This record gives sequence, C-alpha cells and structure tokens, in this order.
Amino acid sequence: MFVAVAAGAGVVFAAEEAALSAQEQQGKLLYGRTCIYCHGPGLWATNRIAKRLDKDHALLENRTDLSLDGIRAIVRSGVGSMPPLRKTELSDADVDAIAAYLTRKAR
Repeated sequence: MFVAVAAGAGVVFAAEEAALSAQEQQGKLLYGRTCIYCHGPGLWATNRIAKRLDKDHALLENRTDLSLDGIRAIVRSGVGSMPPLRKTELSDADVDAIAAYLTRKAR
C-alpha cells in the first residue's frame, strides 16, 4: 500500500514538473540553489514572513499574490534582513526565472 501511495505521489510530482515552462523549471532550480536556505519550510525568512503576514503567505513557493516586478525589486534592493543580491550573484535572467517560478500560481 505504501508503494502505491509513493508511486502516486511521483506521478503528481512528475505532472507538476511537466506543467512548468522551461523558464519556470530553471527558476525552481535557482530557487533551490539560492533562496531555499532561508525561505524553505520552517526556516528563518519563512518564519519571519509568517509573523509579519500569516502562515498562508509564509512559503514563497505556495503564494499566489507575488508579482514579477515585486520579486525583482526585493531581490535587487533587499528587504528587512534580506540583503540585495548583485548581478554578479544572480543575473537578471536568473532573477526573472525565479520570479517566473514564484508567480506561476498567480496566473
């Protein structure tokens, strides 16, 4: 029974991955390499967002209210304790890919 549940979860995951555009897939990869260390479940930035907003808005990957321009501005300017990220750290194309990934649910 556990195998069937795990196999079913794999199908859902594969379908979700297939639904991502190439840019969104790149953004997911970059998010996992760059952002997840603070913005993952139960981590510092996620907990701060939960306190400032609420738990429904804490995980960036689950939000539906983010905008491309807002993400670009926060990444480049920083906010709160998040430092700005320079173009030598993340290119504009990288930021756009991350923004496309994080705003995929808003469309």
